[in-house]
Amino acid sequence: MIRPPSFPGKIYDVEIPLNLTGRATSCSATSAAIGESTRSPRTSSSTEHVFRLRESEKATHDSAVVFENHWEHHQVGSSMKRNTLLSPASLRPAALGTASLACALIALASASIAAGSEDVTLTLPRSTAADLRAKLGDAREATPIDVLGLKGNAVFEPVVPVPMRDGVELSANIILPADKAQQKLPVILIRSPYRPAAEVSEPLASTLLPHLVRNGYAVVIVNDRGTQWSEGSYQWLKGANQDGSDILDWITRQAWSNGKVGTFGCSSSGESQPPLATLNHPAHKAMVEMAGATAAGTIPGYRDQGIFYHGGVPDLAWTGWYHRFGLKERPLLPAGAGQDTRVRIASSFSPEPAYGDGDFLSLANHLPSADILRASGVPMTEWDRLIQLTPASAEWKQYDFVRDGDKTSVPGLHIDSWYDEIEAYPTVKMFQYLSGNSPNQHLVMGPTAHCKMGTETPETSVGDRTVGDGRFDYVTLVSRWFDRWLKGDQSVPELPAVQYYVLNSSEWKTADAWPPPGSRPVRLFLSSGGHANGASGDGRLLARQTVPGASSDELIDDPMHPVPSLGGSCCSDQVAREQSGIEARQDVLVYSSDVFTQTTRIVGDVTVNLYVSSSAPDTDVMVKLLDVDAQGRAYNLSDSALRMRYRNGAAIAPPLQLGKVYPVKITGMVTASDFLPGHRLRIEVASTNFPNYERNLNSGGSNRDETVAHTARTRILHDARNASFVEFATLPR
Repeated sequence: MIRPPSFPGKIYDVEIPLNLTGRATSCSATSAAIGESTRSPRTSSSTEHVFRLRESEKATHDSAVVFENHWEHHQVGSSMKRNTLLSPASLRPAALGTASLACALIALASASIAAGSEDVTLTLPRSTAADLRAKLGDAREATPIDVLGLKGNAVFEPVVPVPMRDGVELSANIILPADKAQQKLPVILIRSPYRPAAEVSEPLASTLLPHLVRNGYAVVIVNDRGTQWSEGSYQWLKGANQDGSDILDWITRQAWSNGKVGTFGCSSSGESQPPLATLNHPAHKAMVEMAGATAAGTIPGYRDQGIFYHGGVPDLAWTGWYHRFGLKERPLLPAGAGQDTRVRIASSFSPEPAYGDGDFLSLANHLPSADILRASGVPMTEWDRLIQLTPASAEWKQYDFVRDGDKTSVPGLHIDSWYDEIEAYPTVKMFQYLSGNSPNQHLVMGPTAHCKMGTETPETSVGDRTVGDGRFDYVTLVSRWFDRWLKGDQSVPELPAVQYYVLNSSEWKTADAWPPPGSRPVRLFLSSGGHANGASGDGRLLARQTVPGASSDELIDDPMHPVPSLGGSCCSDQVAREQSGIEARQDVLVYSSDVFTQTTRIVGDVTVNLYVSSSAPDTDVMVKLLDVDAQGRAYNLSDSALRMRYRNGAAIAPPLQLGKVYPVKITGMVTASDFLPGHRLRIEVASTNFPNYERNLNSGGSNRDETVAHTARTRILHDARNASFVEFATLPR
């Protein structure tokens, strides 16, 4: 999905040299924010560690400001300047003065290094945050070279104009290895709407790119049309292939290019790659597309137009993105400005809005949904038009998605994660489609959240649960991939078609295709005594189709009191959440399997087939797949949705007839997970999952321009004639 990188705000060049090998007995820091040194008075080694602070403004419930701190850690004086991301922690003090902030950072960083995972979040009182922000205003914003730890090892050329065929100039940031800057080099191209320094700070990029530069690759980061200092108007993927082709032409003409280009990136920088690959540009030698399934438009098994929809239900997380990015009205560099002028202006001003990310729930809560962004007062964005479309609107054909009939000769490495819940399914479907008609396509599916590849630990955390030892050497994988296709290194071993991690197993597996051969289909049938409402109800999933019991369950949907989203969606590392609070509600139907007596491995698509009737002319059905542990804690694995008007596809949208029963098949969920002994598989059924998904106001109208909600009574039938069931496949371990 189009999403900001993990930390979309400014990165400040604020260095805190400190020694972590000796235990601090005191801390006489002044302020980390103004770059003054903070050290332990006791030192037992000359090794120093450098940390860089990134600001991300977010309103919190207590009106504090959150500073999400990305720690870039490298050993000064070491021959291997390896960047690592450190572990999550949080500090919420009643009061924390800026004079003691550096001590707090050191304490957090020290614990984080010991824990060995990703990032640190500090929630500060507003006065402290304001003070810190003022001091940060005097700090120099970090460049990609700073973030990647390549000072002295690379040449950096910022905001270089790249002409497009229509006269628009895009902005490129170029990184060349210092010892090879005069040579012709293979090129890694990243196309992104974000600040270049933020783009390269993504977990895998921050470790991979320094390695590639030191091994003789040039890196070119080009901002998408209408973003950052690139001219033109942002239109998501509309016209993206034309711009991509022009960028490749431009790269091949540069003195530092050998004409061989590999594309790389995650999420927004991943989505343009598969469509561009269908052009088969002679310079495009390979792609590494990570979490870029917003590239999928209409392909076999998937029809949701770049994840703008889920079963025809608009994904409201797009409003959070368009609230800050893709703005139509924004500052531009002066036309015709010389390169020196461009650099000075770009280093002095920001092309991004001064406001923060905002409160997503408050944003999404506005009705009508078409006016969500307009009501928030932000400049005009593409959202205002996209929400007016339907899944079958002809305008979607103007977007450069991968569609039925497309194929490519560009080798593709498609990487994503099972807990990238909105992208995992279309990633798999896009791989299945392209691997069927295009050579050299490979799939890698890991355990983490969106764009968190490379952060795996012996106890990989995805929120409220851990899923085992998911560690994987992505740097070697991607480096060898580019070496093979851009440098012609024939010693690189052939990759398996599929590599995937099995949640809860601490095992990576390989397969010749997806889904892996040798699986066995399983159906579990919904059953109850008529009271499956909530986890305390009597909903069950049974291997037999017909058993004594009630014929249906009913939920009452009030769109003004929707079932709240908890986990799922995209872009938070807290994607897996314990669902007991959700399952206490009476407007959530809960169906659980018997306890597994032995480890059961489920691999592949999970579909839910329901027989549904409703009192409304249109309503939504939300489903969620969960793993319930031996203590009864239920954790979400995946979720999906269907707007009932699209039960027969997007082209026709007939209303529901009162009391009539409709069979529906809900797709969109995929996983590879071990269900351990004592665990149970569970399905939740509801009519809302808000604010991840737009609410259906149950009127049968256009919904996007409505403000009046209607209560709907929805029945899920499960008798002998209307056998509702969940279907998946098991695989021998």
